[in-house]
Amino acid sequence: VIKANNLTRTYGDESPKLTYTVEGGELVGEPVLTCKATPTSPVGTYDIVVAAGTVKNPVTLVNGELTVTKAALTAKGGTYIRKQGEDNPQFVLTYEGFKNRETASVLKERPTATTDATRESLPGDYVITVSGGEDENYDISCVDGLLKVEPADPVTVTARSYTREYGQDNP
Repeated sequence: VIKANNLTRTYGDESPKLTYTVEGGELVGEPVLTCKATPTSPVGTYDIVVAAGTVKNPVTLVNGELTVTKAALTAKGGTYIRKQGEDNPQFVLTYEGFKNRETASVLKERPTATTDATRESLPGDYVITVSGGEDENYDISCVDGLLKVEPADPVTVTARSYTREYGQDNP
């Protein structure tokens, strides 16, 4: 009996070397193992097919499976600075871990970034909460960011000068 060994790999990686075990005797020749999974094959299970190849003795062939698991992907919130009284900037997430030259455009659902800070928020540090996100090929983890609200620039008020004659009311 020639059995293809079951194997596992992460989405986007090359498939491991296909291997087999022999039970019940010595093998004369070499079997051929094939699997159609490529680095771009989505998460799932793929057959590892065993063919007799150059094997001379009678054998039973047992196929195996290659399991493709999700790749780790991290979405990060980053750090932003704004002045008190200004609108929050648009939060742009950065990603680490994409495979096959992919970008966030492939994600079924992108993570979101939100904060409790508003225009009226006092100076201080506010958490940018990064959450959500879903995809069949990626296991998404989120790292929160930080919004630093700095004091508004001071406002300068300058009084205008006026003239009046003695005894008249002030303008």
